[in-house]
Formats: sequence, C-alpha cells, structure tokens
Amino acid sequence: MMALSRLAAAAAGVLTVLLLQASLIGPLAFPVPVSLPALLVIVVGCYAGPGAGIGLGFSTGLLADLGSDHPAGVQALCFLGAGLVAGKVGGLAIQRGYGTRPMAALAALIGTGTCAATGLLLAILGSHAASLGSTVLSLPPVALTEALLGLLLVPAVRRLLRAQGVRAPRPAATVLARVPASGGAPEARRRGVAA
Repeated sequence: MMALSRLAAAAAGVLTVLLLQASLIGPLAFPVPVSLPALLVIVVGCYAGPGAGIGLGFSTGLLADLGSDHPAGVQALCFLGAGLVAGKVGGLAIQRGYGTRPMAALAALIGTGTCAATGLLLAILGSHAASLGSTVLSLPPVALTEALLGLLLVPAVRRLLRAQGVRAPRPAATVLARVPASGGAPEARRRGVAA
C-alpha cells in the first residue's frame, strides 16, 4: 500500500511540474530553456538516492519528450543522467548536513549541466530549435533561474519525501559511531542509549 502511495505521489508531482512548465515557466522564461521537470528530478534524486533519480528522470524525460517536437529520448536520457548524478552527489551533500540554499545551488548546477547536455544532443541530432551557440549563451540565465526555483522546490520536495517515508541517508559519523563497552559514554547515557 505504501508503494502505491509513493507511486501516486510521484505521478502527481511529475504531472504537476510538466503542466507548470508548459503553462507558466516555459512562457515566462522564454527564450531561456529553464526546465522545472529536470529540477524536480534532480532534487528528488538528491534526497531519495540515485535509484529514485534514475527512475523518475527517465519517466519524466520521456513524458516531456512525447509532449515536444524534438526527437524522443533526448530529455529521457539527459534527465536519467541528471537523476543519477544528483543521487550520488546529493547524498554526499546531505551527509555533510547541507541546508536548503546549498542544495538549491547544487540542484541548479546539475540542472545547468542537464540543460547543456540536452542542447548539445539536440544540436548534434539537427533539431531546428537548438544550436551550440544558443546553448552556451543560455547557461548563465538558466543557472540563475534554476537556483531561484530550487529555493522553492527543495523544501517542498523534502517535506513530501518525508511524508512518504523516504528518509535522507544518515550522516556517516552517526552510522559508524560506537558506544564503548566500559559503562558507556556520558553522552550516550544522556541520549538514553544503553552501553
């Protein structure tokens, strides 16, 4: 039942960001190719891990591809890669205790790389809407816009994932910490941990 609830939450999130991208973000940010769906994949990948990032990235990218006029599979491949990178790098950032602003900056950095990869693939495939020059010129505004959107998206995704029972990895220091066998440390006794 919990898996069905998570799947429904993921589907609702993906459909919501795709609709927001098509109706609000895309027209307002034109001609800057800001991608709210890619940012969602990246933030979920950071907090839920590379497996969730890859799965959500491929499905979100494929849906975005099917709703566009460029070759199918380009965004699916790029979002899949973004979910993988976000899961690996974001997990390390969470273990180090990064808050909302650093995570939004990390998501914007990965999102800018995703935009560059998507533009490069579309230019190689000969899409009429992409060129190498326009891709390079759009990267600074994409980074700034995605950082601002990330400030809104990171706390929302973090709350949603916690509500769904998905927890960020615990910091390595607390996972590896051991309580001494000789009576326990005073710190452990205060927390109620038996030696």
